[in-house]
Amino acid sequence: MTEINDFEVCGSHQEIGRAIGRQFADSIHSFFDNYDSLQKELLPFYHTASGREYYNAFLKLHRAHFPEYMSELEGMARGAGRPFEEIFLANLRGEFNGLMKLEPHPIDLADKSSKGCTDCLVLNPDRALIGHNEDGSTAASGKMIVVHITVDNGIRVSALCYPGFLPGNAFGYNEAGILHTVNHVAPRQVRVGLGRHFIARSLLDARTMEDGIQRVTAPGQAAGFNFNIGSLRERRIVGVEVSPERHHVHEVENYRLHTNHYIELNDVEQEITPSSRIRLSRARTLCRNTPPNDETDVLSLLNDQTDRDFPIYCEAQPPEINATLCTALFDLDSRHLNIYWGRPVRDSEKCTRFSL
Repeated sequence: MTEINDFEVCGSHQEIGRAIGRQFADSIHSFFDNYDSLQKELLPFYHTASGREYYNAFLKLHRAHFPEYMSELEGMARGAGRPFEEIFLANLRGEFNGLMKLEPHPIDLADKSSKGCTDCLVLNPDRALIGHNEDGSTAASGKMIVVHITVDNGIRVSALCYPGFLPGNAFGYNEAGILHTVNHVAPRQVRVGLGRHFIARSLLDARTMEDGIQRVTAPGQAAGFNFNIGSLRERRIVGVEVSPERHHVHEVENYRLHTNHYIELNDVEQEITPSSRIRLSRARTLCRNTPPNDETDVLSLLNDQTDRDFPIYCEAQPPEINATLCTALFDLDSRHLNIYWGRPVRDSEKCTRFSL
């Protein structure tokens, strides 16, 4: 990935979306044109009778529940000159992916790799840290940017953005001192409901930890996510696993690890990839030997490539086809975010710092 740049924008939700769409236009077209999940799964499903029925149901629901974020997406589509249907589908990729698998004759999924991301959270008397590997499609490499958004009469929020996606789907923070990262999970029970990208966008507007927890555990969700949430003012970190039916809030003490399956909600029927199991197992081994205590420990863990097939830091070598696009380290005490676009230990100079 190339150097992380940032972009400042303010106005109404529609104006903000349009400005991001214009700024991202080339990246959105390049990413969407080469994004197999969209081209080979989501769009073919959209053109089936059941896919169109699901699409219309999601459209009606999200216009009712999240009109402001729908305005951002509509503005983004106009600004980029990309069909709104593609933008909306991409932001419901996990939900539609789950629904496709329930079809009598499901579309063959193009992306058979794991959906990645590894997190290491530390909270002790000396350190309060959230470390995160952002793993995703190599089509997004070099195309992501940190956006700083101030909605009219709202608070300033900042987030790493994929082209065409709502802010919040990777990691972000706001001026109220709430910050977060997310991990993909895959409950088998998926339904028409609130989309996780929209829930993550809502989390950026949280004013307190409790406000954030309420937002991410809102009833009526379509699928699930794992949210790692920090509060600067409270010096508090929680991990929240959410499924369509229930959730679990884990108060972090010492450290917590998470990859891409439910740990606390372990009785939820779910898909667990070999990558997620192996990355978590390797991280646990590292922490048993040396419990993570500071920035060096967290970055060393996130940099690990001991397992050749499914390393924690992934460089898109088969059987993995996703890659670690960047590594984020939130320091709640020093109040800064470092984003590494190279290997965080080997290429420590490839880093952009933001003040929280």
